[in-house]
Amino acid sequence: ADAALEEAVVEVLDHRPLERERGPRCQVTVEPVGSCATLVTERILQGPPGVLDGTTAALLHGTILLDCINLSPAAGKVTPRDVACVALLEERFPELPARDAVFGALQAAKFDVTGLTTEQMLRKDLKVLSNDEVVVPISGVFEDLETFLLRPGLLQDLEAFCQHRGYAGLVAMTVSFNERHEPTRKLAVYSPQEPLRSTLCRALEEATTPSLLLRPLPSPWPCVVAYAQGNATAARKKVLPILRAAL
Repeated sequence: ADAALEEAVVEVLDHRPLERERGPRCQVTVEPVGSCATLVTERILQGPPGVLDGTTAALLHGTILLDCINLSPAAGKVTPRDVACVALLEERFPELPARDAVFGALQAAKFDVTGLTTEQMLRKDLKVLSNDEVVVPISGVFEDLETFLLRPGLLQDLEAFCQHRGYAGLVAMTVSFNERHEPTRKLAVYSPQEPLRSTLCRALEEATTPSLLLRPLPSPWPCVVAYAQGNATAARKKVLPILRAAL
C-alpha cells in the first residue's frame, strides 16, 4: 500500500537480514547486533556532539537493555557492540537509572497483556511473510502457550484475525524468562489449510540452521500444532528465515 513512497527511502539501518533488495541510491547498513538501537547509538556518536542529550540517551539505553535482555549472555542476543554502547551511554550520562531497574520496568510493561483481546495480542509484535500465493504472519505472544491456547473463543478469534487480513494461517512464538534471564520458547502453527500447516510444521521440525529441537505439545485444536522449543536461544529473528524458505 505504501509502494508510492519507495523513492523516499534514502537509507536503511537494520540488525536483521533484509527481505528484499533496495535501489542503488539507498544506503544500506545491516549489522548482526542484539539491538538496532546499538547501530543508532553508534551513528549518533559519529555525528555532531549536540545531538545526544539526556532524553535521547535514556531512550537508547533502555531499548538496548530491553532488546538484549539486560545484556545477559544466557538469552543469546547480546553482542560486544551492544555492551560497549550501554557502557558508553552510562559513562557520558551517569544520571541514567541502574540497568536492573530500567530493564525490570520495561520488561514488566512488555509482558503485561492484561485486558488485551486475542487480536491485540497477535498484533502487538507482528511480522509478516508472503509469497505469490499466501501471506503468513509470525506473532510474538507474551503469555504462556498453554494459557494462550485455552483462551475463550480462541479458534474463532484466530479465524477472524486471519480472514480479516487475508492471512492463510499464522505462527505464534511465546517466550518467558526466568530470574537468570534464560528464555523458554514455544511455538504454535495455525492454519485451516492442512497442506500449508504441514509445510510450515515440517520446515520448523526439520530446520538445521539453526535446529529448533522441537518437542510436540498437546493442542486442544486439530488445526493448531504446538511445540516446546528446545533451542531456546533461537529467537524469532532466526525462525523467520526458516519460514520464509518454506514459503
